[in-house]
Amino acid sequence: MRATTGGLWAVRFDLPAATPPLLLAAIENVFEPFALSVSRFERRGGAQWRIEATFDVEPDAPAFARSLHAILKRDPKLAVRRIPQRNWLAEIARQMPGVRAGRFFVHGSHVAGPSPRGTVALTVDPGLAFGTGHHETTAGCLRALDRLARRGRRFRSVLDLGCGTGVLAMAVAHLWDDASVLAADNDPAAVTVAREAIAANDLARRIRTARSEGYRAAAVREGAPYDLVIANILAGPLIALADGLGRHTKPGSVAVLAGLLRAQEQAILEAHARVGFRLIDRRLEGDWPILVLEKSARRSRQRKTVTVKDKRRLQGESRRSGR
Repeated sequence: MRATTGGLWAVRFDLPAATPPLLLAAIENVFEPFALSVSRFERRGGAQWRIEATFDVEPDAPAFARSLHAILKRDPKLAVRRIPQRNWLAEIARQMPGVRAGRFFVHGSHVAGPSPRGTVALTVDPGLAFGTGHHETTAGCLRALDRLARRGRRFRSVLDLGCGTGVLAMAVAHLWDDASVLAADNDPAAVTVAREAIAANDLARRIRTARSEGYRAAAVREGAPYDLVIANILAGPLIALADGLGRHTKPGSVAVLAGLLRAQEQAILEAHARVGFRLIDRRLEGDWPILVLEKSARRSRQRKTVTVKDKRRLQGESRRSGR
C-alpha cells in the first residue's frame, strides 16, 4: 500500500455470473486483509458480479493484479479510482427533509426556513442514534402522543425507554408542560446524542437522561411509578420488559409501544395482558403497528384487596399465637 492522506480509494472489477462460489471467495480473500470493506453485487440484470474493495490508502493495484492473475489465469482488468473526501453525515442530512407527524415537525438543523404553520418544531440531526422522525415507528409514536393529548389525557411522570435521540421525550415535554420526563437508553452513545439534542431544543431543564438496561438504573427506578411509558424498541425487548413495565406503572397508566411487526403483535399483547395492560388504540404505519395500552385499574384494586385481607389474616394469626 502507498501512504496517502484524505479520501478513500476503490478497486473494482467484473466477473461472469457463472463464476463458482469458491473462486469468488478466493478473489475476495485477496483484498480482505488490506481493505476497509469488500462488496459483491449483481450487474446487468444478473449477468455479472462486480467486486469492489475500498481502502483508506492508495492500493498497490499491480500487486493485486498479479495475485488475481494467478487465480484467474488472465488479466483481471482492475479499475482504480479515488473517492473524494465528503462529509457523509452532511450528505445524508441534506437528503432528509423535515417530517410532519401530528402537531410536530421534526427536522435537522440543515432545514432552512420556518416550520409549517401550527406545528411544534423539534430539531434532531441524523447521527449515531435512532429517531429522526423519518422512520414509521417514530412518526407513529409522535402521532399517538398527539392523539392522547387531544383526547385530554394528562401525565405527570413519563419514561421514554430506549430513547435514541430523545425526540419522543421532547414531544412529551411540549405536550404536557408539568410532566417529569426521563429519557433512558442502554447505549451510552444514544444517551449522549439525546442529551445534546434535548439541550439544543432548550429542554434540558425539563428532561433528564440516564443510561439504563431496561428498568435497572437507579434513576429509572426512582422515577416510578410512571403514568406514561414510551418504548419504541424491538419486539423481543418489549416482551422481556413487560414485567418491568407492570412493576413500574400504576393503575390507569398508558404505554405506547412500537418497533414490532404485525406478525409479532399478538405476542406483544399477550405479554402485556399478563401484567394488566389492554389495548386502547392501534394504528398501522406502513408495516409497523403502533400500540397504545392502558393498565387496568380493576385488576390492581382486586390485587390490593387480596393483599389487605391477607394482612388482616396474618395479624389475627399472630395475635392468636401470642406473638
